[in-house]
Formats: sequence, C-alpha cells, structure tokens
Amino acid sequence: MSFKLKNKRLVLPRLTFFHSLFFFLLFIGGCATSYQRLGKNGGYSDEKINDRVYKVSFQGNTRTSDDKVHKYFLRRCAEVALEHHFPYFIIIEKDDITKYTTVTAEGSPLTKAKITAVSYSGNTPFVPTEQKSIPKHLIEGKIALFKDGEQPVNAIIVEEVLKYNAD
Repeated sequence: MSFKLKNKRLVLPRLTFFHSLFFFLLFIGGCATSYQRLGKNGGYSDEKINDRVYKVSFQGNTRTSDDKVHKYFLRRCAEVALEHHFPYFIIIEKDDITKYTTVTAEGSPLTKAKITAVSYSGNTPFVPTEQKSIPKHLIEGKIALFKDGEQPVNAIIVEEVLKYNAD
C-alpha cells in the first residue's frame, strides 16, 4: 500500500476505505453474545429457589465459545452472591448443554447459483442446498451461598471470580 502527496495532501488508496468498511461490518455482524440479561441473542438469567440457593444460567449465541459461556456463568454466580451479601458460593448442580440449529441455504455452497439439469422429460431446474449445524452453548446450574466463617473448604470466593472474569 503506497501513500501519495497531492497538492500537499496525503492521498490514501481507495482500497483503504473498502478495507475499513469490510472490517467494520465484520465486527458488527460477527459478535458473540455480550454479558447481558437473557434476550434473543443469549445472556444470563437467575431465579431464587430459597434464601441461599439460586438457579443461574448463561446462554451464548452461535458465535459464543464454550469458554466464554463458562466464564459468564461463573461471573453471574458471583454477582448473585454479591447482590445478596454473600462472599462465597458453591455450585451444587451444573449442566453444560449444547443445542444445535440446522440452517439451510439455497444454491451451491460456492456460487449460490441454480443449476438446470437435463432429463428425458425436458429441462428441470435443480436447486442444490447447503446445510450447516450451528451450536449454541448453555450452562445452567444451582448455587448455594455462604457467609464468612460458614463456607465449606471448596467454596468459591466471589471477589476472586469478579476480579478474573470482568470484561
């Protein structure tokens, strides 16, 4: 990529604008689930079972990695404990679930073009399809909350989780 001076102004090649636009659109369109309350693109939810036990879940979208879903699940567990003034929690139940969505698109995978096939009865249009299975990751579990001095030895420290899982 070369730069030119024209009338004492720096002139960038035209491709620079298109490259910038491409990366901007790629960034906007290819985002994984952010840390948010559960919505159509995933997120967290929690439900009180009793004063010390809560059901917590985090669901990613099709672009959210297993590691990110696990990180956000732990973060939400810690936040629930903190919101209720408990410095410790343990995970008493946990399910790691992967749901698959099958997406079908018309046309051949490379060109998306319709193909005309010749048969004895004449020309018959043939539309090939492409199918992909796309995973969505979900972790749901139950946590028990503990005050200082009553926590079991395997308790998770809320401050530590929030320190290492903050974005």
